[in-house]
Amino acid sequence: MFEQIHAIFPQAVLLSQSNDDWDRYHWFKTTEQEIIGIPKSTITKKEHELLNTFLTPFVEQHPTLTTREKLWQGWILGSEFPDDNTLFPSSFRFVYFSLTNQEIEPDVFHEAIQGLFPHQMPIIWNNQHEGIIIEEQFQKEKEYIEYEQMIDVLMSDFYTKLNLYITPYYHSKNDIRHAYSWGETLFEKMLRYHPKPVVTYQDAITYMYLDGLSQEQAANITYTLLQPVIEDSDLLHTIQVFLESNSNTTLAAKNLYMHRNSLQYRVDKFIEKTGIDVKQFQGALITYLAILNLQHKD
Repeated sequence: MFEQIHAIFPQAVLLSQSNDDWDRYHWFKTTEQEIIGIPKSTITKKEHELLNTFLTPFVEQHPTLTTREKLWQGWILGSEFPDDNTLFPSSFRFVYFSLTNQEIEPDVFHEAIQGLFPHQMPIIWNNQHEGIIIEEQFQKEKEYIEYEQMIDVLMSDFYTKLNLYITPYYHSKNDIRHAYSWGETLFEKMLRYHPKPVVTYQDAITYMYLDGLSQEQAANITYTLLQPVIEDSDLLHTIQVFLESNSNTTLAAKNLYMHRNSLQYRVDKFIEKTGIDVKQFQGALITYLAILNLQHKD
């Protein structure tokens, strides 16, 4: 893609670790994950608007990238790794985030996120409302981070919905580009299914299987399984939470703020109406996929 852009805008450049004149450029992200900058002085307003239609505007990084964040940005974009292996963690994973409120200042949100971690985490913004947190582990024993609690604090403080997707841990610097592109693919698909606020890799794989169905196939499966209760959104939500709580009635009742007996009544009601025993693995699996697909359709 860069070659085509460069043919039209000869002064276009690729983002590199050494870019110190960020503000002189309009930045765009291609489908090949290239970050291309075009000098503001060489592009008209109409040309800028046209580029926005087929390229993704790349947010001007705020706050200013730290030395560590510049390193990671370079590694993700394909920069060579330094010989000093002490710079690289023993393991890492990416935490993709998306804010529904695009008016939140990235630097304010950046500061709030850092305040919740036990130590500084590199954070790289992809645009005004999405980015990645890079969780680095320098010791063999991983430090457990409560993302569910963290997200509650952030959503409360900023009055916005926040979605996180957490990749599995990787252990080699050679995994960085693959981990980033695969994670981005799963994150984009995940957001289409109205997910819970914090989604893990195991959760996200479910959405990949759903995405492999044609629209007609997905509609047929959802209708034939859920037809008797398809209009009862409260019941379907109850079953979804029950399944996401590993079919643990006590935990699900707590998450739904209802009495355990009331939850059990609703589960039995679903089983009676649909004939699907969601207390058994096969019934739970097909029901959960059908509910997720119904949400995507809506």
